[in-house]
Amino acid sequence: MMLGNLLSWPLQQAVFPAAVNHALALLQQQDLATLPAGRYPLDGDKLFFMIQEMNTRPQQDKKPEAHREHADIQLLLAGNERYGMAPPAPESCIVEDRRDTHDIAFYAAPADEVFFDLQPGMFAVFFPGELHRPCCAVAEAQPIRKAVVKIHRSLLGL
Repeated sequence: MMLGNLLSWPLQQAVFPAAVNHALALLQQQDLATLPAGRYPLDGDKLFFMIQEMNTRPQQDKKPEAHREHADIQLLLAGNERYGMAPPAPESCIVEDRRDTHDIAFYAAPADEVFFDLQPGMFAVFFPGELHRPCCAVAEAQPIRKAVVKIHRSLLGL
């Protein structure tokens, strides 16, 4: 997992994988403020993004998730959002497996989960297999808008 901010990202590109830098550069060419919610191509079928609008919810109402085939770049555009994060562990317990149809599995809450908050302009990168719990309320539920980039694992050399 990596955290960043679009304002400081140009100075930190050397620490990000090339596929993440490529995706962020392409994303900055989009008019993210006016695009309606939906899925958009960036570069072929292995690199795309979604504009999502939703309300945050209490963290106990959200399940941690992980993807097998894609990394996520979750860029917050409006609102405040809390995330849970835990490193992959063999003992992680899947409670709902939709990896074959939607590349997502939901997990029981891990004991070593930590939480952090994003503000607009900040992004988090979650690599395949990394547990993350998005869309959690910081203080109370509120609407958020974000761009979620999906990077196929092959673009990361995985």
